Amino acid sequence: MVTPIREILARAAEGWGLEPAARLAHARQVWGALVGPELAHISAPVAIRGKTLLVGVTHPTAGQEVRLRRTAILAGLATGFGKRVLEEIHPVPRRRLPGRGSGREGYVSGRKRVARRVSAHPPVRQRSG
Repeated sequence: MVTPIREILARAAEGWGLEPAARLAHARQVWGALVGPELAHISAPVAIRGKTLLVGVTHPTAGQEVRLRRTAILAGLATGFGKRVLEEIHPVPRRRLPGRGSGREGYVSGRKRVARRVSAHPPVRQRSG
């Protein structure tokens, strides 16, 4: 009997404790296909804790959208994993997403990409008189 290489690699990853990292890498790889380019631009998987996928979001509406699409996202990930290993998704606020530059690239507004600089301190106005 021939054992598929996928099963061999899955057992090896589990034995070495690498399975959560492999699942997170897979989730990041297919994220854009699961949620679409606009949502993928402002969200990304950041960690797996037990059976929960933590998704970083740079905007509150992205978190709401991730919650609304939870069932479809989990089903899509289960297809890639070969079994359902994640049971929940929790959006978490992030200034930066993994694999994305400085976090100052901007955000999606409709179909246009709008650049926006993020400043920790607003400009100081001089009082006259």
